[in-house]
Formats: sequence, structure tokens, C-alpha cells
Amino acid sequence: MQLVTAIGALSGTLLSLFFESAISGFATSFILPFTAGGFIYIATVTIIPELKESMGFMQSIKEIIALLAGIGMM
Repeated sequence: MQLVTAIGALSGTLLSLFFESAISGFATSFILPFTAGGFIYIATVTIIPELKESMGFMQSIKEIIALLAGIGMM
């Protein structure tokens, strides 16, 4: 199964490189924001339920700041 996901990542990379050379700016306009949105969705779906179970208010604040910093870096 890991080979299937690796092939998917490789084919997606090659496809985006092809589109970038074929249509100028396509990857930066459409593919990269879509990918970043997917990562943000996965992160929030994974982290938010854990925030409800975390110990203490300050720990929740620290985790939210770390989540926002990660989104900012993307």
C-alpha cells in the first residue's frame, strides 16, 4: 500500500511539473493552494478533537498557536 501512495505522489509531482511548463503559473495558482488546503484540513481534523481532551487551558492555547504557526508557514 505504501508503494501505491508513493506512486501517487510521484505521478502528482510529474503532472504538476508538466502543467507548470505547459501553462505558466497553473501550479502556483491552483495546485499548490489546493494541496495546502488539504494539509490544513487534515491537521485540523486530527488536532481539534485532541484539543478538547488536552490538559488545561494554557496547553490548548499553546497547541492552537502551534497550529496557526504551521498554517502560516504553509
